Amino acid sequence: MIALPQPGTLQRHETDERGVDLYFETGRVRISFPFEGTARVRFTPSDSFAPRRSWSVTPPEESLSPVPFTAEETKEGFALVAGPLVVSVTRDCRVSFADERGERFAADLAPPTWGEADIMDTVIREKDNDDWPAGRARTEVRLKKVMPAGEGYYGFGERIGLLDKRGRIVTNWTADPESGHGRGHDNMYQAHPIFMALRPGLAWGLFLNCTWYSRFDVGATRWEELEIVANGGDLDYFVFYGPTPAGVVEKLTRLTGRPFLPPPLWALGYHQSRWGYVHEDDMRDLAREFRERDIPIDAIHFDIDYMRGYRDFTWDPERFPNPARLLAELREQGIHPVTIIDPGVKKDLGSDYTVADEGTAQGMFVENPDGTPFVGYCWPDEALFPDFARKDVREWWGRQHAGHLETGVEGIWNDMNEPAIFDRPFSEGLSTQLPMPLDTPQGDEDERTTHSEVHNLYGLLMSKATHEGLLALRPDRRPWVLTRSGFTGVQQYAAAWMGDNSSWWEHLEASIPQLTGMGMSGVPHVGVDIGGFFGNASGELYARWVLMGTFYPFMRTHTAMGTNRHEPWSFGPEVEEVARQAVKLRYRLLPYIYTLAHEAHRTGAPILRPLLYDFPDDPATYHLHDQVMVGPHLMVAPIYHPGKEYRMVYLPEGAWYDYRSGEKFEGPKPLAVHAPPDRIPIFVRGGAVLPLGNERSSTSRPLIELTVEVYPAGDSEWTLIEDDGESLAYREGAVAETVVRVAEQGDRTMVRLEARAGGYEPHPRTLVLSVHTADRPELVTLAGEEQGGWTWDDTRRALTLRWQDDGQAHEVELRRQR
Repeated sequence: MIALPQPGTLQRHETDERGVDLYFETGRVRISFPFEGTARVRFTPSDSFAPRRSWSVTPPEESLSPVPFTAEETKEGFALVAGPLVVSVTRDCRVSFADERGERFAADLAPPTWGEADIMDTVIREKDNDDWPAGRARTEVRLKKVMPAGEGYYGFGERIGLLDKRGRIVTNWTADPESGHGRGHDNMYQAHPIFMALRPGLAWGLFLNCTWYSRFDVGATRWEELEIVANGGDLDYFVFYGPTPAGVVEKLTRLTGRPFLPPPLWALGYHQSRWGYVHEDDMRDLAREFRERDIPIDAIHFDIDYMRGYRDFTWDPERFPNPARLLAELREQGIHPVTIIDPGVKKDLGSDYTVADEGTAQGMFVENPDGTPFVGYCWPDEALFPDFARKDVREWWGRQHAGHLETGVEGIWNDMNEPAIFDRPFSEGLSTQLPMPLDTPQGDEDERTTHSEVHNLYGLLMSKATHEGLLALRPDRRPWVLTRSGFTGVQQYAAAWMGDNSSWWEHLEASIPQLTGMGMSGVPHVGVDIGGFFGNASGELYARWVLMGTFYPFMRTHTAMGTNRHEPWSFGPEVEEVARQAVKLRYRLLPYIYTLAHEAHRTGAPILRPLLYDFPDDPATYHLHDQVMVGPHLMVAPIYHPGKEYRMVYLPEGAWYDYRSGEKFEGPKPLAVHAPPDRIPIFVRGGAVLPLGNERSSTSRPLIELTVEVYPAGDSEWTLIEDDGESLAYREGAVAETVVRVAEQGDRTMVRLEARAGGYEPHPRTLVLSVHTADRPELVTLAGEEQGGWTWDDTRRALTLRWQDDGQAHEVELRRQR
């Protein structure tokens, strides 16, 4: 084995207000602190670091306020202390971290090494490697860190497999797997070089700031070693000291961008889609069926069939002769139209297709190294691809959506944006996927690079172009974009679905750790195709999937052309009823889910998360991939095997209530739970305040009743967040926040709803307070006055009291018999 070069010994150092530069015999390290609890480590084998790019997903260092730190030269090397974080660098260039208690983590096993990238790794290259650029693309840096026993590794974005990724090699390169999700597919549609490590008492995270190809060997080669490999010539990573999972995600999204402004409320409702709705009558029939069958719906998606010959931003004149009238009809029924847009623009020049002509004339498309247009095959056969690494191209692309918005489109669905390119014309039959040649030039002239550096960013930058374009065209409306491909930072611009899954029980199970992994990677608005995209779901599988899909942040049924229909009524009346009640529950939960969306926008907190996120000191949660928390208050545990009606559920420490029966349990304990075909086990955490709305056919209907379900367990509080669900007025304070406080003292339970704060006034409504308590109360008072209008549900062990919601403070006290 050829020995790779190492930095050698420390020669000198320089300190400034932001950090320390350490110069070794070969190479340079810079340690800086973007904000408290976060350290940035940069290493280059040369004297200078690679320049920052305009498309970087992290802010420029000079835009951040300096974090106070101390730097002390020691016998071993250097020690830097910034708030709770201690960074040590040895004289032979090994970096380690510790907290104030001296708890070490993320410690280097050896100095970094570098050399020519392994040409046998064909993940990102064509067979002959002719398009593999010289220079930085061929240089990789390697670093090994210690993996302590008992430490789990989570996140890594979109992955197939269980929750803890220890023991795997994880590569970061966006791709369109030809057969959809599979255990053998590591590279998928999204690339998120981010992970969280967790052991009792400590959570920390690492973001590899590398848009080139990279990979993590998470103990696959050696169980106790983490190896980081980054192409591009430098090593640049951020370490986040939690010390909790919530702290890691907050710091990650503070660095790479908070999740996009709270989505329009309709986007959190139910979406229906199919590749194969080929005529406007299909859409009318679909809307009519949902309304007649009393199944709520908020969005219908138009797949590629609506276009004229797969030309972006067009409508087929025969099958969709009057799209404006069709979309107006849908909107009148409270249904929001969403249209797919692919990056591949049909190479139809000199006709009436202005997108291709205008884009070519203005130089908006990617070119080959010789200056000729790059042409790749996609749905429209020969296609041109916008160079989204350029700001002017993104602005131009955003403007192309004007016609769709004028027609009545309300959301944009970005697909095929890895980018996915076929190896031959679509019209010639099945094709395999190829990457865009890696030596293809991209970016503005002053930072011209090759596709090898920006490949992973293509979906993110397309999403950014679409999001900002919609916002510019409709400055008073929140944009909503759905994307298949993305990179860390995409959470600022789009929701994401996980691409082409299959109608397999295994993929229902896989969706749970897949989506929670995305949430822990900073992307909270995620979902998978309910029922599966490829293949045909059975009625039992669809029913179990829609029960779980009720709790996905993005809830959509979608399936492929040539498969059986997957509308909720496609499997007979029994399954239809399961779907109807599941979707109705989703709409009842919207006040809670919408509040979680606001919290995600403020702190990055994932909506759907594994139990370890909320119970990080309980090792029993570290491998629980098939139970999830929905926000801090709900836990769901789906059935994901055919013919099963029972499963074990683990209840962490504290009080838990069965959502349907109201029965109270004390954790930690395992619990055998019955889950008949129409039920998914749902538990509410003790201390929870759960806001529920009335049933609605869509979010276009006003909320006329708000139920506040209270599950006492000592003292607790929670804040309900509301706004108009559509405009940007929340930025100017048009938000309503209602703090609910719960206290228990002996035989008394007090619930106080504070006066509503903020500039938003909800629609007139009834407020229903429901308090779960073991015993029927003897006395109930509101504002100190005894109440006689309350009811008691002996089955759910809950008291209910109603009044007109006036936004004022109200205090209810329940007194039980001694």
